[in-house]
Amino acid sequence: MSFASEIKKEIAASPLNKKDSYAELYAIILLKSSFVISKNKLNLVFQTKHNFLARRISSLFNEVFGLKVDIILKSQNKLDKKSLYIISIIDDTQEILKKFKIINDDLLVIKTINDDIIIESEQKIAFLRGAFLSRGSVNNPETSNYHLEIVCEQEYIALKIKSLLIEVGIEANIIKRSKGYVVYLKKSEHIGDFLKYVGAFNSLFSFEDIRIKKDLNNYVNRMINCDVANEQKVLKTAEAQLNDINYIKEKRGFLNLSQRLLDAIILRNTYPDDSLSSLSEKSEDTIGKYVSKSGLSHCFSDLRKIALEIKNK
Repeated sequence: MSFASEIKKEIAASPLNKKDSYAELYAIILLKSSFVISKNKLNLVFQTKHNFLARRISSLFNEVFGLKVDIILKSQNKLDKKSLYIISIIDDTQEILKKFKIINDDLLVIKTINDDIIIESEQKIAFLRGAFLSRGSVNNPETSNYHLEIVCEQEYIALKIKSLLIEVGIEANIIKRSKGYVVYLKKSEHIGDFLKYVGAFNSLFSFEDIRIKKDLNNYVNRMINCDVANEQKVLKTAEAQLNDINYIKEKRGFLNLSQRLLDAIILRNTYPDDSLSSLSEKSEDTIGKYVSKSGLSHCFSDLRKIALEIKNK
């Protein structure tokens, strides 16, 4: 089972009460249902590949309307296709949709959110829970970048989901794609907040554990890469300094050089691969006096100028 399915399975097991179930079922109808005309009757149809979601929808209709609905299992012929669980609401469909204010008396779809259903905090949580159960997905943080999204066919639904998330401090954005309007979260801390908000606490602990390990590994890798880069920079700098020293020795010799430059030459020749900081630390033991890192930097800069002057002449 995928990481997203594990989350859905957990929140689908949340306890039910009529008030919050009403808001959750409202979101599921908006995002998951299809309207089908059969025998001059309007049917409400839900299809899912997950048994736990089919049972959740059935339980919600029973909790809210006292309806006993059947779940039909439909096998798919293709080997790579999972079986479908189908729920059809045949009786009282129009009354149910009118009660939610999804359709009007003329059976036309009302393209606005019924805010009376999601007034209280628990109702808002239930609505977002239903939205994620219906069309939500989240990347496995072990294998990819952090990303959680909820796909909506209608923009007004996406805008409501976004506003509910922003209301609780979860940064959300919307993008238009071929499959609809996608409300998405990119920051790991906001995905964690969403999981906590909808009650997926076990999934939250798993997500945070993976995230911490992943972020730690990334930090260690960055530090290693930084150390390697610094070491390569030190070696390259030291090599350039040795080249300048050898060039001066070959073309002019060291007789006219000041004592501080000779000290720098001795330190570099003695420790050809060391950084300036390391040469400074070893200076007192090597040449009998302390030379600072900045002092060595000035010395090698002067040696570089001398080498360039010789080359120009």
